[in-house]
This record gives sequence, structure tokens and C-alpha cells, in this order.
Amino acid sequence: MKLLQNIIPIIFFSLNLVIGQDHSINFDGNDDYIRILDHASLDLTENYTLEAWIFPESFSWLAGIISKYHTNAANGYMLRLTHQSPYTGLGFDEVVTSTGVLNSNQWYHIAAVNNGGDRSLYINGSEYTLSGTPLNVSANNNNLKIGSDYGGRFFDGRIDEVRIWDIPRTQDDIVATLDTVLSGEETGLVAYYTFDEGSGDTLFDQTNHGHDGALMGNPSWADGYTLSGLLGDINFDEVLNIYDAVMLVAIMLAHEDGTEFQLHACDTNQDGIIDIEDIVLLIQWILDIDGNLRNALSHGEYSLDNRSVVIESDGEIAGFQMELSEPVAISEIHLPSGWGWNQAGATCVAYSMDGSSLPDGFTLTLGKSGTVTHLKLAGWGREAIQAQEIPLPESFSLQVGPNPFNPGCTISFELSNAKHIELDVYNLKGQYLTSIMGGMLQPGKHQFYWVPSNVSSGAYFIRVSDGKNSQFAKILYLK
Repeated sequence: MKLLQNIIPIIFFSLNLVIGQDHSINFDGNDDYIRILDHASLDLTENYTLEAWIFPESFSWLAGIISKYHTNAANGYMLRLTHQSPYTGLGFDEVVTSTGVLNSNQWYHIAAVNNGGDRSLYINGSEYTLSGTPLNVSANNNNLKIGSDYGGRFFDGRIDEVRIWDIPRTQDDIVATLDTVLSGEETGLVAYYTFDEGSGDTLFDQTNHGHDGALMGNPSWADGYTLSGLLGDINFDEVLNIYDAVMLVAIMLAHEDGTEFQLHACDTNQDGIIDIEDIVLLIQWILDIDGNLRNALSHGEYSLDNRSVVIESDGEIAGFQMELSEPVAISEIHLPSGWGWNQAGATCVAYSMDGSSLPDGFTLTLGKSGTVTHLKLAGWGREAIQAQEIPLPESFSLQVGPNPFNPGCTISFELSNAKHIELDVYNLKGQYLTSIMGGMLQPGKHQFYWVPSNVSSGAYFIRVSDGKNSQFAKILYLK
């Protein structure tokens, strides 16, 4: 279970709908780009930050994202795809990431920072290693381009939320605002494009600097990246599916490190904790399950008998999260078809992937050590409960022999846990006669030899009790 700290509040009007009118420009990769006329305030040389959300649909050699480059000994800054085939990396002022850091048809936030000549590049808030020798950047009279580099190599896909700063932003700064709308008045912000015009041939600068852009070629307006985005879209492909559920589970169990934004998306119920409730809710959205039509959970319990955990509830269990006292293996688990199971250390999660519910009386078996410390059940609605442990009636395996007996008999029984035990004798009317022993006993097998005193011949009951559970044995005493 992951706890989220410093969560940016996110408000959703609907689970799967965009908020407001979010748009982007879809570039065809052939001749589409945005032209922003040259201006001295855009001639950044030593300290700057370039940011954008990109949705590549294919990968072309050196396809430009943001560029103000000049080849006549007056190099400017540029952010584009790498020259390294298959071009699925990024290049920033001629320093490059490795290939394979991008996939097609998926949104990424890109931030490139020049801090006095030191280059850094961040994808979804995480820093990536760069190699190569950076450019010496100079002022030039070239226009700024979005969607193309200086050589007419064009981006294929969507671009949204372009921000150009004349300051080197820190990683914390980038993460804090990558998923929020800016006012346009932020310190150091030189040009800012939300792409939310949705029509026309002009891209308006949201700062007061007036660096409006003209659409060149024939780019089309398209749906943009939804800032404060789609809960559950862990891989940023704008689709809720099983791949998101797999990533959520992996992040929850720390099999994968999620970026801060991915952690936001994982917290589907927005309670500040990533746990089984978020998994179930995401599955519910993926399968379009109406929780109101399911039997809600209001009570749940479990028992532990000889390493077997038995789960009961009064509603439909869509998933459960079990915490163990130590990281032990589950020796036997037979989940229904369509259910998933994952374990990391002492944390185990099971969840429906097809809309089925856990059958009542479901049983799994722990390994040779450890016990259950916590069991959370999640239903198909937004309800979840902490299952209560129900102690099983103690079976003492009470034995008395010989029977009949004279002059004495041996009484034996077993304890699973340390308990205060009373061992007494009763007549056939249920009346107390005498005590054989009383006190604290440790787990294991115990024996006591009893020789009756001042007791006549006849039938009697031997009773062993821990105060909650009792067991009787009938005996016959012959003088």
C-alpha cells in the first residue's frame, strides 16, 4: 500500500470525460508546423526551459518539437526526436537520450532544461540520462517553430501545452506544474500555448508578450491532453484498459517506481492511498460495471484454522488485500477464473479482472509460518471494509482413560495457544463438584492424573474450558 504525500487536488466532473475543452494540434509529419515570429525575448542562450505534452503517432528522423535553430554559426536551441534509429528517444541541443524511451500513441510530458550550459531532460517528471556534446547556443533571427526543426523534419502526432521559459526550472518545479494550467503570469514564462482555441489558424500566446503562432501547412485541431487528467490512465494512452490495471498493481506493490503524476493517476478514489480499492475501482471503470446493481459490502470476516484462511462476507467481494506478519509464501490458492493475484513481501492482493465476485467461504493456505495481520475487502461499489478475525472454537481433543476407571484416570488435551484453563468435574445434573486444575498453560499437549476423593461410584463429566470454549467427556468411576 502506498501513501501519497503532497497530492495536488484534482476535481473530476465525470470519470472518463475530459474537463472543459482541451485541444491540441495534430501534425501530419509532412509539412505541418506552427511559426512564431522571431523576437529578442525568444533568443535564449544560457538559461531556459522548454516544455510540452507530446503524443507521437510515428517516429521520423530528427522530427522537431520546439526549435529556434540556425545553421549559420548561430546555433539556437532545439528539442526533437533523436537521430538514433529507431528514433524513439529525444534530442536536446544535440545531447540525446537512449532509444526506446517513447512509445507511439501515448502522451508524454517533456521538459528540457539548460542551466548555464548544463543540460537536463525530464519525461513525465523523471530525469533521463543524456549523452553527447551540447551546442553552444547563440541568438539568431530564425523564427521559432513548433512541430518542426530547422531542416523541415516534421513531427507526426499531437502536441499540447507548450511552455518556454527564460529560467532553468528545477525538477520539483516541473513536477509541480506539469499537470496544471498556468496563469500566463508566472515568473520567467516567455511564451505559453494551451492549444485550446480549437479552431482557426492562430495559436495565441497566453502570456502578455504577444508571441502568437501561425498554423502552417494544414495541421488539424484534435483532442488534447487533459490537464489534471484521466484517473486510472497510468500509461497515458488515453484509454482505460487492463494494461493500466497491471501498472497500478505493480506500482502499488513497488515492483515499479511510478512518477508523481502516475501516482496521482493510480489513486482512482482520491483518498491519498494506493491500495486494493483503487484496483477494484479501475477494473470497474474498465468493465463499465454499475456498482449499484451489485450487493454492497457491509460486513466481512475471516478465520484462520491450521494455516487455512477462510473469507466470508455479506456482499460481493471484488478484491482483497491481505497483510501478513512476515513475507511467507501462499502454499495453496485457487482463485476463480478471471481473478488476478500478486504478492510482494508480506502484502498480497487478489482482484477480479472479469467482473466476477469472490465466492463465500473462499479459502487459501499460508506457508509454514506467519499469520494474517490485516485483511481489507473491496466491493464493486466504492465500499470497502476491514474484515474481522473470527476465532474458531477451540478443539481441545479431550481424552480420558481408562474409562471406566479405578482408582484414577488420565485426562489429556491440547492447546493451540497459551490460555488460562479450568479443568473441573460435574455431576450428571451439571452441578460443579471439584476442580482438578486451574491456571495458565502453554501451547501443546497436557496430561493430568485424577484420583477421586469423597466421590461415590457413578457417571460424571470432565470439563475443560478457556472461558470461551468448553469440551466435555463422560466418565464412569467404579469403586
